[in-house]
Amino acid sequence: MFDVLKKYDTNGVIEFDVSDSLNKKCRDSRIPKHCSGIYIVNALSDGREEIVYIGSSGNITGGQKEKQAGRLGKRIIGKQRDLISGKLVRRNILWPQLMEQQFIDHLKVSWYSTDADNSLIVEYCLLLEFVIRHKRLPIWNNELKLSGQLKGELEEFIVKNNIETLKI
Repeated sequence: MFDVLKKYDTNGVIEFDVSDSLNKKCRDSRIPKHCSGIYIVNALSDGREEIVYIGSSGNITGGQKEKQAGRLGKRIIGKQRDLISGKLVRRNILWPQLMEQQFIDHLKVSWYSTDADNSLIVEYCLLLEFVIRHKRLPIWNNELKLSGQLKGELEEFIVKNNIETLKI
């Protein structure tokens, strides 16, 4: 799944247990400081692995990174909406809580610098492909949306990268 990710050479994995410091693990992972990209969170439990979240950091408008684009490492440790309370909670607090509630032994966060590609487009494609294959969103994602302004760029990206699952 997600063949499009093979084209991104700058990538890595962060392994995370409930007792680990997500902030420290993220710092130690050596994600480039101004990196824009996507990340995929896999939960490992009882020998099974399941994608539970797909996210991104950064946006490209008119071929230029936006002022606050990048900082993928900061995005990984940033806030996420708790699906139960609806509140934004820092992931170093939320993820261990979710791991305990859902009996998750270990998280594996795979990250990819999307280079000149718009990370919002890449994230949207990954989520679409996931929904097509599994008939639902990853359990920690709560929506699938893309700005209408990016529709043309999305269609070009799908064709350019030959994403068969999403071709019309």
